[in-house]
Amino acid sequence: MKLLDITHFYSDRSGGIKTYINNKIEYIKDRDIEHVVIVPGKKDTLSYINHSKIYQIKSPYMFVWKQYRLLINQQKIANIIESEKPNIVEIGSLFLLPSFIKKLKNVVNFSTVGFFHSNLEKSLSNVFNFAKDDNMLSKITRKYIYKTYNDMDLTIAPSYYVKRYLNSLGVYNVEVVYHGIDFNIFENQAPNEELKNMLKDKIVLVYVGRFSKDKNFLELLDIFKTLKNLDKRFHLLLVGDGPDKKHINKTLDSNFTVLDYIKDKKVLASIYKSSHIFVSASKSDTFGYSVIEAQACGLPVVAYNDVSFPEIVYHKEFLANSKEEFVKNILTISKIYPYLNKSQIKNFVKERFSLEKNMAYLFYIYQSLNHYLTYQRFA
Repeated sequence: MKLLDITHFYSDRSGGIKTYINNKIEYIKDRDIEHVVIVPGKKDTLSYINHSKIYQIKSPYMFVWKQYRLLINQQKIANIIESEKPNIVEIGSLFLLPSFIKKLKNVVNFSTVGFFHSNLEKSLSNVFNFAKDDNMLSKITRKYIYKTYNDMDLTIAPSYYVKRYLNSLGVYNVEVVYHGIDFNIFENQAPNEELKNMLKDKIVLVYVGRFSKDKNFLELLDIFKTLKNLDKRFHLLLVGDGPDKKHINKTLDSNFTVLDYIKDKKVLASIYKSSHIFVSASKSDTFGYSVIEAQACGLPVVAYNDVSFPEIVYHKEFLANSKEEFVKNILTISKIYPYLNKSQIKNFVKERFSLEKNMAYLFYIYQSLNHYLTYQRFA
């Protein structure tokens, strides 16, 4: 079987989608599976990671998110796909690619899989601050999502929240595959001693992710501002990058530290191990790698009781239904976190979000789809 992944969202400073593709590359390095990846880049290149073939196509930066580039050269994409002749093409982006790949499918004869990485409707609602989901933009977005994923042979969802959402739109060709992590990387790292000493006697709240409106980042800053006024021991540790980075210094005047995007998972694990509580105010996450990583290090999580979080958070009693409850839950954990059973949190992650187990299931689905559609073609 030959699998081809294509997405706009793969760069040196990108997060979940790049992690997902890199996990595939690592998983199949010793397996009899051919793998091709098409992503945007500064120039046209061909390289290899393990035995996965990586094509970068020269592409312009996206207008809004400068860490990403947009695949727009359809001729180059077509040439690669026609040359590689994959059995399955997995599309990891909603924009531009699905309709073009659909046309190409009729020429090259492959199966299409769509991975629903991001909830476009939720993200747009956060960006434009829509309180209700019956606005015109949401209606148009839902129709677009319905049309896009119904045209796929299969849709992969990273959580049952996503499956329920897609089913509500009329998309039923959905399989749920949780993302996974290498638990040992996070379990076996020691705290960052320099950071730990610097934040001695502080209650460290850590956020790892994109600093952007679609992650409800500004509300997280506002929540921390309230907490800091209630207890000066709170310190907010922010790890990442994004368009709303400029708002941090405008909103907060003290008790915070900003670290740049960290690529090395071992270094990131040492940051989690130097913290006490993981926080996220996102209301759009379809999964949440950083939530899983933090819990693999034994951290309790405070987030909203929304989207995928009820599935992936161990201490569900700390999921909030309002901004006020969010603050209250952090105050509660700040008094009890030394007594929480970290082993229970870690075991929750180990049992449900094993990289090996979830990747094995994903490739079982690919093989089943490939065999089924091959049979259909020749029946």
